Amino acid sequence: MQPNEQRAAERIRSFLRAQIIFNNRLTTIECIIKNYSASGAKIAINDTLTVPNEFDLYIPAKQRGHHARLVWRDKDSIGVNFIEAAAEKPPMPVLDPTAARLRELELQNAELKQRVRALSKRLEDLGQDPTLAA
Repeated sequence: MQPNEQRAAERIRSFLRAQIIFNNRLTTIECIIKNYSASGAKIAINDTLTVPNEFDLYIPAKQRGHHARLVWRDKDSIGVNFIEAAAEKPPMPVLDPTAARLRELELQNAELKQRVRALSKRLEDLGQDPTLAA
């Protein structure tokens, strides 16, 4: 934990698939949990997606759900605090395979865009014109 962080518990790095669920369980967003603790998590999410201030977070690999509150957001991640543990059994709706694949591709697209921005910045730092590098 960094000295200026205000977390109550140390976070554990992870790469767990999860679902953000809201709108009376009608809306789900596929995401990746980058780190977590008993009190919260950092979640990778597409920067174009809107997330409400409170939502349910379900982690299939752990068969665990949490009610979460949005604490911060940057261009590719959100930070949440867990308000209360949700039921142990999976409360998730069955997703249409096409919708699930679309959400997965949106997340991959966001990750690729971030990588392109980082590589373009690196080219600029090296004195190269990123628009000419092909």
